[in-house]
Amino acid sequence: MVSTDSFDCRSYDLQTYADGIHKKRLERFSTVYACAFVSSAPAAGDATASSLALAPSDLLLTASSTGHLKLFRLVEMVGRWTAAGQQSAEPCCSWAAHGGAVYCLAAARTTAGDDTLLFSGGDDGYVRGWRLSDVLKGLQQRELKQQQQQQQAPGGGDGRGPGVEAVLEVRPFLAVRLPRAESPLGAISLPPAVQSLALSDPLGVGSAPATLFAGCSDGGVHSLDLTSGALSSPQRAEGGCHVAGVLAMDHSWSAGSLATGSEDGTVRLWDARIGGARACTSTFDTGAAGRSVPGSGAEALRCLRNPPTTCLRFEASGSWLLCGHGAGAGAGSLSMWSLGMGQRVQQVATTAVPQAMVVAPSEVLVVGSEAALCRYSAALEGPAVKQPLPDCRSAFGLDLHPRTGHVAVGGAGGAVELLSRYGKKTGGCFFTSDED
Repeated sequence: MVSTDSFDCRSYDLQTYADGIHKKRLERFSTVYACAFVSSAPAAGDATASSLALAPSDLLLTASSTGHLKLFRLVEMVGRWTAAGQQSAEPCCSWAAHGGAVYCLAAARTTAGDDTLLFSGGDDGYVRGWRLSDVLKGLQQRELKQQQQQQQAPGGGDGRGPGVEAVLEVRPFLAVRLPRAESPLGAISLPPAVQSLALSDPLGVGSAPATLFAGCSDGGVHSLDLTSGALSSPQRAEGGCHVAGVLAMDHSWSAGSLATGSEDGTVRLWDARIGGARACTSTFDTGAAGRSVPGSGAEALRCLRNPPTTCLRFEASGSWLLCGHGAGAGAGSLSMWSLGMGQRVQQVATTAVPQAMVVAPSEVLVVGSEAALCRYSAALEGPAVKQPLPDCRSAFGLDLHPRTGHVAVGGAGGAVELLSRYGKKTGGCFFTSDED
């Protein structure tokens, strides 16, 4: 965006000024659907870093309804909040990722540990992959070009003020459009949107080829081999696929299973040990029954009356699954499932619809359709501890920094909030104007 210093009687571009206002209005009424902590340092560098302090290589990636991905430097975000009077952070760069809203993110280390792969799924039906090294290289070239322009023409340049994000042109190394799933009634549906992603080996520690799983708005569950590029999808006639959109998924490395939650009121488990998620092993009725049911037929269709499963996560051992459900009228519930017994063992009501969840070693973090971060015990026992989120009226994105314990929350209004492991707000990105 052009800074105000370039607008005077000698330099006035009405179109640039109008474009800047239009961009700010879009961002102010946008939604952050997902966020993920990533690091630009090699895996060995992460291991030697302090366990509590943020490193200069620590970054935050956010996915927006505008179709853009934004990258924040966490050290700068904290500095602007603590030392500059609680100022809103600016992304160091952004790039157009999809032709519609970006709903989900996934990040994985390469096998060598020298780079991070970023994956995004959007409303245009594409899954795209980006190398973090390519993004940072483009950002470095952009910053070097700006420095040269400022040296050649002091006070000139491209009109970009300090701290304003650089809009990059990044070429993805992976771009796959997912096919339509077979409709249960034989109808032809619209091209599906990619609403959830999960990786089989996000840390890059396994010897087997990594697999990317994607859930779509038409109920399809797809597996993409990142080595060969082969795409596989279960057939509905074999008990695969959901009847309605897949809103959440998670993969357990220890159990070799993939879990998917859908608008059709069921949670399905898939055998993801060999060849992706081709076989559905269990289907759970998340309603009053709270047990395993046949994956197809009348009993599965009756689950359509259940509230949708909006988020889910495996416990570290892979033996337990935690799910969030929407119940309508602004209320919802959380449930815990024993995968060994194949039934629900705990359920608690919530005052809002859960929309994102993270399972920590000793607690469960949940955000949803209220301006609060809720902390539950690992077994969902006792009341939740609520922490207000003043800038996020409704939250969709949630992630936990694996080393420092920082929590990132993104939601309506394009807002992003960064909290320390103790719950104190240490940074954020929010939009205000004279109309607020």
